[in-house]
Amino acid sequence: MDKTDKKYPVGWKYFIPFGAFILLYAVGIILPLEVTPHYHNFMSRVWNWTEILILLLAVYYIIKTRTFQWKQAIIALLLGAVCLVTLFRDPRTADIIVTSICVMAAFYAACRLYDLVDVENVSIHTGIVGSIRYFGLGAVISVPLAFFNVLYFSLNRSISVGNILSSALFALKPAIAEEVVFRFFLLAYAYYLLHGKPEKRFWNVWVYMLLIIPHELLHYPDLFVESPVWAAAMCILGGIVFGLPMAMLMKRKNLPMAIGMHWFIDFVRFAAGF
Repeated sequence: MDKTDKKYPVGWKYFIPFGAFILLYAVGIILPLEVTPHYHNFMSRVWNWTEILILLLAVYYIIKTRTFQWKQAIIALLLGAVCLVTLFRDPRTADIIVTSICVMAAFYAACRLYDLVDVENVSIHTGIVGSIRYFGLGAVISVPLAFFNVLYFSLNRSISVGNILSSALFALKPAIAEEVVFRFFLLAYAYYLLHGKPEKRFWNVWVYMLLIIPHELLHYPDLFVESPVWAAAMCILGGIVFGLPMAMLMKRKNLPMAIGMHWFIDFVRFAAGF
């Protein structure tokens, strides 16, 4: 047993996040939709429940750290406020408000966790100019993935170019919300559980699984009900093609670059009418 094994002994606490999510996911697709009429499909229900679960976890660690950083709090508020723009095109007001609050709590809690385990994170200390530059870089390197994504959607529906400006604006919400909640925060949470950055390949793989698997599964609850095999195949494909690059940017680079990649992919999809 080497130093890394002693530092991160395999134990039940490292699998609690996966276990809790799998339980929530299973209940979310087994429970009839009629029981929760607020949700129009399984995906919206499981997604919203997962955000609430992460929100509670984030609030717990905010309370636990017992320190306040006003700059990080302001950034968290701004990110959450941007997500509220979706209210202008989506009638699910309550869900959008939950998402925005979750973004605020998750971003701030992540910042506190990074500081708590003494892990340097460029995302926290990058200024406005630097963040814009990283955002642009993320968008540029996502160009092939964006057009591959549109090609996939065009197999079943024809492309219908829509309003470019509104597409760019509304693409900010999923880009910010998903990267902050399901990657930036979960990466900080992983580092907290591991008492710092992992040094061994096993734990690096574990971190990537945490950043990719839950987020990818959230896209396919309805498909799992219809065809579990096809849903599993789509999760694997999506995780490799889209989830892994974004997770790598988050882990190896920073949040603005991951948001930029996610934003451009969704922007092109929205602009193409999907």
